[in-house]
Amino acid sequence: MPKRVLLIGYYYPPEGGVGAVRIAKFAKYLSDRLDIHVISSQPNQNNRPSGVSDESGATVHRVKRPFNGVEKNFDNIRWSIPVSRKIHNLHDEFHFDCIWQTANPFLPLATVPFCKKIIDTDFIVDLRDSWTLHPYNDLTTTFGRLYEKTSQFLEPRVLRAADAVTVATDGIRNAYADEYPEISGKLYTVENGYDREDFPQLETKPRDEFEIVYAGKFSDFRDPDPFLKALSDIQSQYNVSFVHVGNLEEHVRDSIKRYGLKQHYECTGYVDRKEVARRIQRANLGLAVSGGSPQEMTTKIFDYMACNTPILGCGPDGSMIEVIERFEFGYVATNETSRIKNTLLEIIEQQPESLGSGPYAEYTRERSAKKLANVIRNVVE
Repeated sequence: MPKRVLLIGYYYPPEGGVGAVRIAKFAKYLSDRLDIHVISSQPNQNNRPSGVSDESGATVHRVKRPFNGVEKNFDNIRWSIPVSRKIHNLHDEFHFDCIWQTANPFLPLATVPFCKKIIDTDFIVDLRDSWTLHPYNDLTTTFGRLYEKTSQFLEPRVLRAADAVTVATDGIRNAYADEYPEISGKLYTVENGYDREDFPQLETKPRDEFEIVYAGKFSDFRDPDPFLKALSDIQSQYNVSFVHVGNLEEHVRDSIKRYGLKQHYECTGYVDRKEVARRIQRANLGLAVSGGSPQEMTTKIFDYMACNTPILGCGPDGSMIEVIERFEFGYVATNETSRIKNTLLEIIEQQPESLGSGPYAEYTRERSAKKLANVIRNVVE
């Protein structure tokens, strides 16, 4: 009889986002070897369709969100109480061999030390991003400071209560092993990855120019200026266009104007996953920009892998750069204009038609699910 495992995540399809996709893909690829149940919040009906579906066949249990409307980080802690109650009731009925709970949001992880005292089963905590060690937190508001204090109180208690901790990058694992050496032996890297089924080969229109695509948000911690200045500098030599697949960001628009790139720039706005795939497949190069932390592994590089599109990664040595460098036409540069410019010129001269050879199989969602299954096996046996 297969082991029965409960996966818990605040977001789950039909909602989108990296967090929803992470738990959904584990549910999909673990269901062929484990009896998978999922606890998630009720989806927000006001959100636009995400294009992400639940393909797992898992049994999904919904727990109402604390309230409807715009949520702040601190609000999510109120989900912990009904979730703890749901975990207890479901465990009485199904007798789970293991419970895995993923974050962000982080504060609902308060369920772990509480439930460990009343439920006799193993708990695995999953940190998709760093919690208190996140390099890009900006907690200057009153609620931000309250969130920080609460997180500093909860994080060590959650991690020490867990039987294992999975994280999405080696950089995060190293940071937490340094901060909490007593838990280093129960830290495991289980990466995100790509699902080839999400990226079928699509018909694309031929391009007249060299096209660079960026899929997703820059946010306020990734600096696009060095890349955009480099792009401006090479326009006198080559006709290169830049396509930002995602919603318009004001600081990006301002930089586009500042560097005279308006005629070479397109921002698609929100598009569904099929159109994201089409845009990546038609591009000559996929761009990834790090916020500057070695912990970071932007998931867009997995989308580029799935589409076999050459990659330019701009950032310091760390998790993202290490992966990109493993591919034949994966290029890297520090996030400095001169380095990026020289690398762009090299790429345009070479005109690679694909990402080339590399360890694609190591970065599939199926492979990640197998790694998580091994962690679960180690914990419960």
